[in-house]
Amino acid sequence: MRVYVAAMCGLLGTPALLSAQASPWADLWRVANGTLAEPAAVATSPTSAFWNPAAVVGSAGPRFAVDAYQTPEVVNVAGLLVGATYGFADRAGVGLVAGRMSVGDLIRTSSSPVSEQGTIPVYAQFLGVAAAGRIGPLQAGATLLLNDARLDQRQDGGVTVDAGIRVTPVAGLALGAATHFGNAVVTKGPATEYLLGARYGFAIPPVLGLEAGLRARYGITIRQVGASEQLGTVGLLLGRRFMIDAGVIWAGGYGTAAWQPVLGLAFQAGPYRVGIARGSGASGVGGSYRLTLGIGDRL
Repeated sequence: MRVYVAAMCGLLGTPALLSAQASPWADLWRVANGTLAEPAAVATSPTSAFWNPAAVVGSAGPRFAVDAYQTPEVVNVAGLLVGATYGFADRAGVGLVAGRMSVGDLIRTSSSPVSEQGTIPVYAQFLGVAAAGRIGPLQAGATLLLNDARLDQRQDGGVTVDAGIRVTPVAGLALGAATHFGNAVVTKGPATEYLLGARYGFAIPPVLGLEAGLRARYGITIRQVGASEQLGTVGLLLGRRFMIDAGVIWAGGYGTAAWQPVLGLAFQAGPYRVGIARGSGASGVGGSYRLTLGIGDRL
């Protein structure tokens, strides 16, 4: 148990937020959130419906995406997030989302002379549905998730319901807000998180002969009193086919704080999108990596 807590604290750089008695829900999905180059509240990929259900309103027709996560062996957190959405003429959308994050190879030890065999199970997984609609510049939706999580002998689970909005008041500007892990019928689980984000994109002179644009983004996740995580990134879009992202995550709470860089690179080929991102961990533990494959989605 101590191995899990120490590793997660080093990775996230917020040791005061974790304890051996805490639910693994928020801790494990925080690793995934730490690799996002775009604030979760304004992200638009199908998997983003996990963070903000308003993301299911996109282009007409089907969209699909899968995000794979991996951390260094010393932490050994890995996971998968899958999203599939269907848009109705840019006015409404429905989606399915599923995901699992887990910590591997945790060996059970004891001071007892009798050896305790087996590994310590630590995971968080969910399956859910999302729906959203658009009225003018406003998108609004809701997500219902069936959750299951385990931290050794502790079993958590239940149904959570979240709501989210996204508004585009002027061209190029998007604002978003959502709840995350909203408690509906939950046996045990984390406190509700609140996500806020903003994105502004604008054209710039051509770069290397390619049409270019910049996207400035800012997001904040409010986890509990005294604890929050902020993200600021800038993305360079080239020829509508390449996206280069760079930014920083600030995580703090209860007198602790850590700065972590995040980098991303994405490529668009027709309806297909491939991306890779790295979020650096704190305390010298190493980084978290995300590989994204998407169909029907656009940069």
